[in-house]
Amino acid sequence: MPLNLKISDCPPQTTLFESLTSQGLTMTPRPEKDPITKPSERARGRVLLIAGDKQPHFIDTLSERGIDVFPVSNGAAAMVSMTRTRPHLVVAHAATRGLRIKELSKMLAQSEDGIPLILAGSEPSSVPLRLGAIVEGAFDYFTLPAEIDLLIERTQQLVLLRQKIDQLRADADLDSLTGLANRRRFRVALAREVERWRRYRVPCALLMLDIDHLKAVNDKFGHPVGDMVIRQIAQTLKEVSRDNDTAARLGGEEFAMLLAGVDLQRAVAAAERLRSVLGGKRVEGIGAVTVSIGVAGCPENATSERVLYSASDGALYVSKNAGRDRVSVAPPLQEKLPGVS
Repeated sequence: MPLNLKISDCPPQTTLFESLTSQGLTMTPRPEKDPITKPSERARGRVLLIAGDKQPHFIDTLSERGIDVFPVSNGAAAMVSMTRTRPHLVVAHAATRGLRIKELSKMLAQSEDGIPLILAGSEPSSVPLRLGAIVEGAFDYFTLPAEIDLLIERTQQLVLLRQKIDQLRADADLDSLTGLANRRRFRVALAREVERWRRYRVPCALLMLDIDHLKAVNDKFGHPVGDMVIRQIAQTLKEVSRDNDTAARLGGEEFAMLLAGVDLQRAVAAAERLRSVLGGKRVEGIGAVTVSIGVAGCPENATSERVLYSASDGALYVSKNAGRDRVSVAPPLQEKLPGVS
């Protein structure tokens, strides 16, 4: 029997950009609204509760178990909160105005994360009613207030499962040697930042880095030492990047740093500072290790992810061909790189 219900959506450490600011360069990140989910709260579960009654026992109990509940009272508020809170689970009361079950469950199922939905209501739970909820796309149905404790346990179970899936997904997008983003995650981030330029005219920049003479290090000292060099470079990239930047290892000795909300001029200054920082660090048993960097910006050098990547990569090869340990900048659109045919 189908349901005949209407349910009418931490402060960062000192970074490369702050170091530049202290030298008189302004590298202020793009202004953004404070997220509901702060960095210090990322490990906690998140549940969006769509209900006229805020269910304080539900909220308080889950909070004690490390799960934050964000209550909204209508469909319009749910749509807004969905984007801001990025919940692991949605719990919707059948009496909530402004949402329809089919529309809500379809939207959640089609979301990138595939967010599960639990329905609740005052109507006594039964096999036909629960079956109807599942047919509509929900995971289950619970009667309130009689089954509030069951709802709490089921909520915690699904949130923990979602967190485990998220962790596995994140691990699959990381480079195993360095812990940086891998090529797949980098490509997704690059497409996202270029799309942000197209929609909102927020600039971005791409730094391509190559460790100078790493093959010689491997040949002379062995690959374990070469791996140590790679990890040290990666650690520095982690330390200088902001939360909204993407530091990635693309393979071998090649790295990328995607700078969100940064124009070309600031990106070049950041690249010079980064080259200096990396070159000033000593690797035990080897000494100083330098890097070559190529820089390209959107929209100055490209307005698509493919062209931005190509422009930055071309600038990197200019640095390598010009003697290494330097920063080269891609030319404006429709111009050729010096020294590259």
